[in-house]
Amino acid sequence: MGDDPEGVAIVNITTGQGTFSREGGDFRLEVAVEDTVRFTALQYQEFSVIIDQGVIDTGQLIVTISESITELPEVVVSPLDLSGNVEVDVMRIPTETTNLPDSSAAEIEDTDWDFRPDDQTSPQNAAMRNTMIFSGNARNFGNIFRHIFTSRSRSAVSNTGSAPERRLSNIDDEIQNLYNDGFFIKNLDIKKENIHEFIFFAEDNGLTSEMLKEENEIELIRFLLEQSERYKNQ
Repeated sequence: MGDDPEGVAIVNITTGQGTFSREGGDFRLEVAVEDTVRFTALQYQEFSVIIDQGVIDTGQLIVTISESITELPEVVVSPLDLSGNVEVDVMRIPTETTNLPDSSAAEIEDTDWDFRPDDQTSPQNAAMRNTMIFSGNARNFGNIFRHIFTSRSRSAVSNTGSAPERRLSNIDDEIQNLYNDGFFIKNLDIKKENIHEFIFFAEDNGLTSEMLKEENEIELIRFLLEQSERYKNQ
């Protein structure tokens, strides 16, 4: 063998016997006339030799092997006018401008859509929500309800009309003057259309003037949080 092909597998297909070539390409294998000997290796092309009488007479088989070349399929890169600069080529990619809706967050929130939780909705963390109310918004939270109810108490005598009408009119005025509907929706999870009804519900279920005192801030907040859950579950 040529080019020092060590480690080539040599098998007598006829008898099933085999061996490997040693350093220098030498090998020993028992053969007879008409036997088929196969030569295989990863780096060389596979081939077979049929033994004739001349090999038997000389006791030698001289073969020449050639390296196997694996030709890969052609790879075509297109388009052909790429500059090779990523930033430049990206800027040349055609894009399409879409007409996105020109609506504000307030307009979207003003709709009456009611989105129900599904398997993609994150669970609400009630403990975290309560902590945020107590830590960041406690004073505003308590002051809003304190102002609403104390103002209604002072003005109830001077208003005309039935008691329910006076209550609703006072509540409407106080809510508009103090805070937007987002306060009740975000902090108490009360729907916009149910805010008035919830305030009446809280008053009818134990809200006292004692709770409206500034020193009872935490008690008032806890009461309103509990009442919001009761209201939603009724």
